[in-house]
Amino acid sequence: MIRGRPLLAAALLCLGLVSSVSTLSADEAIRPLSSFPRERIAIETRSARRHVFDAWRADTDATRAQGLMYVKSLPPGQAMIFVYSPAQYVAMWMKNTLIPLDMLFVDPAGCIVTVHERAQPGSLDTIEGDGPIVLVVELAGGSAANLGIGLGDRVTRPEIGWPRDPRPCGVLH
Repeated sequence: MIRGRPLLAAALLCLGLVSSVSTLSADEAIRPLSSFPRERIAIETRSARRHVFDAWRADTDATRAQGLMYVKSLPPGQAMIFVYSPAQYVAMWMKNTLIPLDMLFVDPAGCIVTVHERAQPGSLDTIEGDGPIVLVVELAGGSAANLGIGLGDRVTRPEIGWPRDPRPCGVLH
């Protein structure tokens, strides 16, 4: 415990328990992206544009820990999604990630509540979503700005009919 700062120590412990910042253990090998499940996602902007991406899905502890580590490029139209169930507070980092990424943190209604643009390759700084998150979408760095994707836009997973009961998205910040 941090002496004289019990609230800070408790907050740091809590962050550590719900954070997705993790590393691969020595006995977990890097899996090829071709072994990750795939699906299409769509991002619907407030300006009535719809951008469709072919996404790798990280929905287990092992795949979420690996993410896009060691990937040398992410072509336009490609993405990675990190799926969390139930909704939770999520923090990401860029350890062993070689390319800049835009991260979109998505709430249970499919609304983008946090956008972090151009995360720095290799950085150990945590990047957190605002509130409980069910999905993090990673795009090539600069994609959000280039495509006009921002807070209050909606992410859908058409193949599974998600989100099931979307509420209107608004600019939250």
